Amino acid sequence: MKHDVSVLGEELMGGSANMVLVGFAIGSILGLVSVVCFLLGRLSRDGIVTFPSREANSQPATAAKDAASGTIADTAADGDTQASDAGAAMVASGNTPDANNATDADVPAAPLYDEPRDIEELSRRLAEADNPLRELRALTRDTLAQERSADDDPTTPHPDAFSLYLARGLQEAGIDDPGAHIPDFGVVLPYRSKSFFLRTTKRRIPEREALRVIALEGALNRALFAWKGLDHTAALEECYAFNQGLASTFTAQLGTKPIKQASMLDVAGEWGVRQTFSAGIESLRLPLRLSVRFRVNLMGGDIAIETPYRDALCQPHSVYSEGLGRIIPATSQMRDQMATDYALRLTLLLAAHAFRSSRRLCHAFVAVVDKSPRGRRCLVSADISREALREHDLSKPFDSRELCRELGVDFRIEEDRLCPVEQGFVPEAERFCPASRYDNVDLSSRILPDFEASLLGTKYVHDLGINEDAHRSQVAEAVARQLGGTTLGDVRRILDLTQNDRDATVREAGERCAQAIIDGRLDDKDSLAFVDEFVNGGALSRATAIALDQVTSGKSADAIETLTDVLAPVDALDTYADGNGVVWREFTSYVSRALYNRLLAKEGEEVRLVPDAYFAAQLLMASALIDSGRQEEALGFARRAQDLCPFDVSGTLRAARCFELDHDFEAAANELIQQLEYAFDPQSVGVCYYRLAFLEWKLGETDVADACYQKAVMSHSACSMAAHIELMSLRVENSSDGVAAEDVEETLRRTNIPLAPTERVVEVLVEAAQGATDAEVFPVARGFATLLSALSGDDVMHGVANSMENEPDR
Repeated sequence: MKHDVSVLGEELMGGSANMVLVGFAIGSILGLVSVVCFLLGRLSRDGIVTFPSREANSQPATAAKDAASGTIADTAADGDTQASDAGAAMVASGNTPDANNATDADVPAAPLYDEPRDIEELSRRLAEADNPLRELRALTRDTLAQERSADDDPTTPHPDAFSLYLARGLQEAGIDDPGAHIPDFGVVLPYRSKSFFLRTTKRRIPEREALRVIALEGALNRALFAWKGLDHTAALEECYAFNQGLASTFTAQLGTKPIKQASMLDVAGEWGVRQTFSAGIESLRLPLRLSVRFRVNLMGGDIAIETPYRDALCQPHSVYSEGLGRIIPATSQMRDQMATDYALRLTLLLAAHAFRSSRRLCHAFVAVVDKSPRGRRCLVSADISREALREHDLSKPFDSRELCRELGVDFRIEEDRLCPVEQGFVPEAERFCPASRYDNVDLSSRILPDFEASLLGTKYVHDLGINEDAHRSQVAEAVARQLGGTTLGDVRRILDLTQNDRDATVREAGERCAQAIIDGRLDDKDSLAFVDEFVNGGALSRATAIALDQVTSGKSADAIETLTDVLAPVDALDTYADGNGVVWREFTSYVSRALYNRLLAKEGEEVRLVPDAYFAAQLLMASALIDSGRQEEALGFARRAQDLCPFDVSGTLRAARCFELDHDFEAAANELIQQLEYAFDPQSVGVCYYRLAFLEWKLGETDVADACYQKAVMSHSACSMAAHIELMSLRVENSSDGVAAEDVEETLRRTNIPLAPTERVVEVLVEAAQGATDAEVFPVARGFATLLSALSGDDVMHGVANSMENEPDR
């Protein structure tokens, strides 16, 4: 889920089971039978709920009393009930036995009603609509106008109960308020919860507008829940009563089985628990979106959860009163009670869900937080233990305030409204986010457990490293901390601390920096400048930076000369040549390093890292030679870049360009096809398909080109827009509608073009993500989680990625 009010992913609707105001007894309105059946239903593996039907009852209060006494089941099965339904149908049609002998004056005409509106069908239509806000406004106006006409003219049918319930809810949410601005939004129906999600087109919107969208979402979801949970002949009062009962029993969604005792035998590690918890959050059915921010420390048995508070503004503005037997406006105090009760029940729901996600979790810390431009306030703060909560059955009726007090939850209420309390925990604290998770990967001496080692392709953490300069940077910072004396003293100190180092680049950097200080080119009092010079001040780095400026300025000949001078002595000594069981490689991310370990590394080989500047020099040399028309020489440097960094697309693009300039389009296409076997991130996938599409177009394979362009567009990479424009040009040129979207993959398969990322690559990505997370190597784990979130577009994976804290300040 989303984690910012500006993207409307953090709020949820409140409700109450403990209303004490006159005429508002929610807990008994519908009874638990229908509502619990609605919540529990039958759960599929992905948490989708199927709902039992409920027989209509024109008297919600009577139904509630019968349900409370156990005399009403959620489906009618006996003959008396069927006979009663038949009698009700006769009354509705006017064909009662007495009616045969009655005159028109004796029997008032039965009100006419429209056929029930299918809210599920409406949800699908809105999801496909270009302007769902306009359609909802029209629905609201038309339905309310029809209701007014029906009140004045008996021959005009009334709107059906579900349409009227939805229209009233939308009106109360402000859909037609004069002067009120509602941002444009699209309707999304997440497949896990099957409820409404209104996604605004702007990422950041003012708070009042966000609240209004959230309220609209609540009205839509309450209508959808009533449609799914009630018989479609239900009355308007039943729609209100049903959702009021739902608000006081939503913790029943977790089921009736008791929370299990703590156990360290649970097989799921950090990755599995985060996935399970996040999937549960996405599957819960609540009128407004549930958003959480959470951190997990499975080894410590703790989870920290923050969730936003939604105040009275987004609560229903009308309620069914059992005492009065009709729908009445909800006072501000009623709505405050709803919000308070909901926040407390949600606290318990989240804690219980956490404990069901893993038996290794013993404490759930939950905070309900109100965030606004006026500031941040914690309204509920809880440290709930598994042993304490497992004594309570949250599927049964309970007093939320009483139970929270019994569990030691910290909250304060004044006039039925939650007031600020001190938050008893910080999610980024060491307890939940051990700093050791971010220990330097390249310099680590840790040995991985066997299972995680198999997933990551190495038994040593340092074999996941990607920074050739890691040790040099560490030494530079240590030396810089000891500088600040006399120039002579600083020079001696630099040499003393570096000349016996095992790393030749450290010894060379020490000598270079000492000479620069003596020459006056480096200020030994400027620690930042010293570290930069020590780490990146070598001849290769300096030459590469100069060559980059020359290439971008169109001075390719100068760049070639600059790079030749610096590369010649390095390559003459075979400094970075493979041999004797050692291979030299470059990795641009932890993901590419783990993929190399799993897919390309040979058993027993030692991987050493080349300087980033050396790899960059190959690419720059290839580019400069291509610009100079020297494709054959450029291809050699492009091939060298491919060997050094096989998962990076840069070398392949230059190699393909060399062939393209020589009009060997087939060879150029083959370069890209081979790269697609290992492409794993949206940018690499997108650019490979984009360039391949153009080459296939040149080869006359227009269907293949069309399919490649479509894959590039769908990659959401930087070249997606360009791919879309060229796709349109291709179709215009060929007077064709192109390849149908559903035929794209088959078109590519027929020509042996990989569907990137391939199944094998995705399998390794998922396994390595699990391995890095469970081993708590978070610099690596975050990269995988973020990538999988981008590739899948799945809210569960997005939640997992967001659950991984950033590197702490040290």
